[in-house]
Amino acid sequence: MQLSAPIKAPFRAMCLCLMLCSSFSGARDDALSRRKPYALSTWSNLTCRAKGRFQDREYCRSVVIDQIVADGKSAIPILVAQITDARWIAEPVFDFWPRIRTGELAHLILASLFIDDTWQKSTMPPLFREKPCHESGWDCWAQFRKAHSLKDIQSHWQAFWELNKESIYWDDKARCFRLADRKTKT
Repeated sequence: MQLSAPIKAPFRAMCLCLMLCSSFSGARDDALSRRKPYALSTWSNLTCRAKGRFQDREYCRSVVIDQIVADGKSAIPILVAQITDARWIAEPVFDFWPRIRTGELAHLILASLFIDDTWQKSTMPPLFREKPCHESGWDCWAQFRKAHSLKDIQSHWQAFWELNKESIYWDDKARCFRLADRKTKT
């Protein structure tokens, strides 16, 4: 088909625009999918070890956590991807705890990001059936880990993400993620 000269220029411009838009969109998607993991394997932070949620700046001063919070909900799939990282962290993450693995820290950060500002209520449905534990935090964690591999923990988080990614939002006042359609018990 032969186009006349007055039609060729706008047609070419439209084609060029479509090609550029699709290549920029693809580049953006590639950039998001190649997003680097957070530096959790080298975690070393004394201010985050005693109490509070990771995102509570008065209890946890951390460049890594600040970046996670700044990234918003796009941080969630990055952290989920890191859950199977079995490298040991050199220093304890919490006071009196033994060393944990990088993937465990990713899970603990994610869980913290879904705890409200009272530190008592989760803003998401439970990923695992709760089993009462009346021992120290690290002993309860060790019992949990005996029952759940890093891959298992990751698959639960991945299923949660896939089901809820459209309704997750950051609550600036409470400094936690919430689900738009979830009513939390008070």
